[in-house]
Amino acid sequence: MYDLLFDSSTKQYCLTLMDIIYTEFEPALLRITTPEPGEMSGFMGVLQNKLDEHLDENPPDSPSLTDVINS
Repeated sequence: MYDLLFDSSTKQYCLTLMDIIYTEFEPALLRITTPEPGEMSGFMGVLQNKLDEHLDENPPDSPSLTDVINS
C-alpha cells in the first residue's frame, strides 16, 4: 500500500510504500473486475441530466431516455 507524503524540503508529495499486503491473484482479480451495479433509475437520471446539460436549452423533438426505456 502506498501513500502520498509531503516532503517539506522539496515542497512536493512523494509516493511512499507504507505496507506490503499479499493476496491471492484470482480472488483479487475477480473483486476488482466484477461490477456492482446500482439502481437503474439513478443511472438513467444521471444520463438524462448530462444530456440535458449538453443540449443547453435546445431540446430535440425526440423523446428523452426515460421515455424510450419506459415505453
